[in-house]
Amino acid sequence: MKKTAIALAIAGLAAATVAQAAPQENTFYAGARAGWASFHDGVDAFHNSDGLSAKKNSVTYGVFGGYQILNQNNFGLAVELGYDDYGRIRLIETDAKRGKFTNHGVNLSIKPSYEVLDGLDVYARVGAALIRTDYKDYSIDAAGHSLKVSPTFAAGLEYALPILPELAMRLEYQWIENVGRDQKWSGYNDADFTPDIGAVTFGLSYRFGQGAAPVAAPEVVNKTFTLNSDVTFPFAKATLKPEATSTLDGIYGEIAQVNNVSVNVNGYADRHR
Repeated sequence: MKKTAIALAIAGLAAATVAQAAPQENTFYAGARAGWASFHDGVDAFHNSDGLSAKKNSVTYGVFGGYQILNQNNFGLAVELGYDDYGRIRLIETDAKRGKFTNHGVNLSIKPSYEVLDGLDVYARVGAALIRTDYKDYSIDAAGHSLKVSPTFAAGLEYALPILPELAMRLEYQWIENVGRDQKWSGYNDADFTPDIGAVTFGLSYRFGQGAAPVAAPEVVNKTFTLNSDVTFPFAKATLKPEATSTLDGIYGEIAQVNNVSVNVNGYADRHR
């Protein structure tokens, strides 16, 4: 009876892949942004036949900081706090300054993100802004201000250079609903004036505690192949059968897929009586 058998035990380390989006979990980041803001809804009410007009586009800029709560399987979640100058409307009457409407304040938002390419995230921000609006009427030398909480919405792209993961660039569009209080401008034809602000900004942030991506614990892979002598060797011979080649090639293919391989071969031979 044929008793010959060969057992190959293969142990190796297979690196576990971990999707890394930026920034890493439980880290802080801070940055600055600047761009162009435009006021909507009600601005045209200041245009009249007496030469009064409104310049509704202006520069916007600000700073922000955040804490990365989650970053797993390409999905990220952060909380972000910022302070911005949201821009201003200038009222012009026959080439002279008539009034000014200026907005600035703090905003708090939740920022979910998803890594679509290596180092490139798409993200959204949803939150609220406490905005101080300052009103100035040069014609009667009057001024005032108001405070109001307005909802904010934003969407953008964020990219981190692979060679410098601490720095990230972002391009963002932000929309703020209903800033200011209309009664402050009641002298202007009783305009119902609580405009929206849309802004496109470019930002740069520094992310603390990034460094090298965390290394996952290696996964140990154990595979065992048992080869019966009926497949490999003729009885009482030490030469392989021709059909054993394809079987051993298959085993080699399995071994080649494992990193840092360690192979143990155990076997025993037939005995004549």
